[in-house]
Amino acid sequence: MYPSFQEVIDRLSAVEAPSEPLLSKRAAVAISLRSGVSGPEILMIQRAIREGDPWSGHMGFPGGRKDASDVTDVACAKRETREEISFDLDTHGELVCQLSDVNTGWRAGRPEMLVAPFIFKVDSTPSFELNHEVDYTLWVPLSFLLDDANRGRHQWDWRGEVLESDAFTYDGRLIWGLSLMMIDELLEIIGGRESTAARVTRA
Repeated sequence: MYPSFQEVIDRLSAVEAPSEPLLSKRAAVAISLRSGVSGPEILMIQRAIREGDPWSGHMGFPGGRKDASDVTDVACAKRETREEISFDLDTHGELVCQLSDVNTGWRAGRPEMLVAPFIFKVDSTPSFELNHEVDYTLWVPLSFLLDDANRGRHQWDWRGEVLESDAFTYDGRLIWGLSLMMIDELLEIIGGRESTAARVTRA
């Protein structure tokens, strides 16, 4: 039995904010959570294929780098969501919690950039208008992600070495990497399952 929408919100609401982050470049993303036909669902985007974008074509969450106009990380997540899919979280969302920062690099003590994920409860979802950075949006049921039978492995080449990590394929789209690290923490909180944090291993 999977948790209901209200159970998910209750468990996430008990999450304490992370401690002060390491000094680094900052970014933030918004994970919108709604009660859908299949139960609780999270909103994901597929990024447009763009030269020079390390996450080009990847599945992820609305968000991006923090700039001088962003007073806080959560302000960055809200601004980027407005810019990328025209979704105003001040109007349609309610902040539930902040998950742990995710390091975009390999060294814990010297992060390349830290990404702060924020979870928002949304009760209404107007039509999205996508900018040039986003190709597609879709809602992914948490029941799908909580079912380990849907979890597979994905291989990729890193500087001549074949690596692999956990991944999901939903609606023909691959969910892995940084986004899956965030999802795994979310699943650990709401499902009581031990997170593998999308661990990377040699193939």
